Amino acid sequence: MNTQKSSYKVSIIIMSDYLSMSEAKKNTTMLRSQFQREAETHGLRGIIGVVAFSDVYNGLMDVQKLTLQSLAGDHFQPLLENGCIVSFAYVYPDGVVDKIGHKKDGLIDKESWNVYARWYTYLNEALDATSKNLAETIDGIPITATASGIASLVSHVSEYFSMVVSHRVHAEKAGIGWRGKNSLMINPRYSCMIRLSGIITETPLIITRSSSEDCGDCTSCEEACTFLQYRQKLEDYREQCRIYLDNLGLDDEVCGKCIKACVYSPRLAIKPEMSKVQPLDDVYYTHP
Repeated sequence: MNTQKSSYKVSIIIMSDYLSMSEAKKNTTMLRSQFQREAETHGLRGIIGVVAFSDVYNGLMDVQKLTLQSLAGDHFQPLLENGCIVSFAYVYPDGVVDKIGHKKDGLIDKESWNVYARWYTYLNEALDATSKNLAETIDGIPITATASGIASLVSHVSEYFSMVVSHRVHAEKAGIGWRGKNSLMINPRYSCMIRLSGIITETPLIITRSSSEDCGDCTSCEEACTFLQYRQKLEDYREQCRIYLDNLGLDDEVCGKCIKACVYSPRLAIKPEMSKVQPLDDVYYTHP
């Protein structure tokens, strides 16, 4: 065996890996800066992370795998081997979730509740604009935010699954948060008062770490929502939720009672402080 040639090949591999990592660091730093500017443009706080494309693909329902494959098009195989998904979230402004289920003179005040509904629409629009702009920056494919109006377009919640790529899957794996008992993404700083979107890309980026946290023994969301509380007795609690949203009569198909309960839960009473130095392998929080 020619040890000199073998050593030369190993050196090339190490140098290639180093250059690739250096490029990924540069790209990730650029992406964070662009995301910071986007968040400021929309007047919102944001969170961003990165996960391997293959990890997301393997975590999806079969029907959603087909949707992701369709989005990726001819790039699917290269993405499966080396691609990633940028997962990001925008946060509702403070006080908005307080409007959820607000009562006036003992009656539900839908006008107040609609403040939350209208912010839901605004966040979706901001997410779509940001995903488009970031996709141009990193030569990616935007995954649109969950569209409004779906609850009334389908006859059963199961029909919805083939229409989307689950943002919760890539957000959880990228470290945006953990999957709560209400099935939403729970961020340790902002609870589940966030909306999600993503971008598919072959551009080398630093993968961020997933969260090891969970809800523990907190049941605040279940206490606030009858469907969650009795989901084991219901044929499909998600379908009951869809029907409720469709008939609630707000400006958008939202409820949010479980979100409000989570925000004020004992589990999230103490918020972790935001470090001024945010490592590239941790999710990035925009600065105010």
